[in-house]
Amino acid sequence: MKKAFSVILISTTSLIITSCGNKEADAPRIASGSLNEVDSQTAKSYFTTAKSLEAAGKNGKAINAYEYVADRFPLSSHAGEARFRQASLYYKQGDLIKSFDTYQTFIEKHNSSQLYSEAISRQYSVAIAAAKGNIKHNFMGIKSKHAASTCEEMLKKCKKNAPYSKLAPKAQFAIGELYQDRGEAVKAIKGYKVVSASYPESSLAPEALYRAGSLMMKDAENGNRNKASLDRAKNAFLDLRQQYPNHPRAKDAQAKLRSLASSNVQRSYDTAEFYRNKGQSQAALIYYKDVIKASPSGRLHDAAKKRIAELSR
Repeated sequence: MKKAFSVILISTTSLIITSCGNKEADAPRIASGSLNEVDSQTAKSYFTTAKSLEAAGKNGKAINAYEYVADRFPLSSHAGEARFRQASLYYKQGDLIKSFDTYQTFIEKHNSSQLYSEAISRQYSVAIAAAKGNIKHNFMGIKSKHAASTCEEMLKKCKKNAPYSKLAPKAQFAIGELYQDRGEAVKAIKGYKVVSASYPESSLAPEALYRAGSLMMKDAENGNRNKASLDRAKNAFLDLRQQYPNHPRAKDAQAKLRSLASSNVQRSYDTAEFYRNKGQSQAALIYYKDVIKASPSGRLHDAAKKRIAELSR
């Protein structure tokens, strides 16, 4: 096989050497949509050799051969498939960045190919693999995670390549999930909110709203207990319940709203107690009355009512 591959290489090299010094040969090639017979046969020979190398498990050499066909004979009927196979082999080797970029080249240059839709789908899978870091990246089997910003750009390209397909909201949702998995709540919330705003008809929109609300609520519970964060969480759950009343997450959102309401009541009572202990009765009364208003009955309602009576004497 090496001998056959070498013969083709020597033959092609001879053609290149012969053309040296020829101004016409050095000029940019015009995409005429066709190849002469010699180039067509040479492209076919290289492509056949590349497939044989791939079948033999010599993926590195196959990648180089496929790349040569796609670069040297871009008008060949084999160019598109050669580039597609090159991208697939990069993925098989665990080189996600090169695989993604090679699929991108295919998508940009071979949009009329029968493999176009498959390339769009596979490129998305590569981006997801990069985001999750679940591909073995070296011979030791160590899993490697790419930078979050790199993965985000990959997913954004997937959206741009197929803006009206089902992959677009999936890619955007994956951006939110990427940052959620890596503990970057603010960026995750932003990613999820784009899903619900830009793709409200997507099946992922309710889940995106729920996750955004849950992250904002968690952020408040972890110390950032400002009212604005809690209000935004509340609004996310209200939007979910109103826009997708029949979705399973609507019930979960209702439970979160009850939890938020209870938390708000407790916070108002605690604030009232703080002011009472400081001797600031008027401020304390305001918050005790908030408790009464928000909680028509229950333990905190009764306690607040008792405090109001004491402070009003």
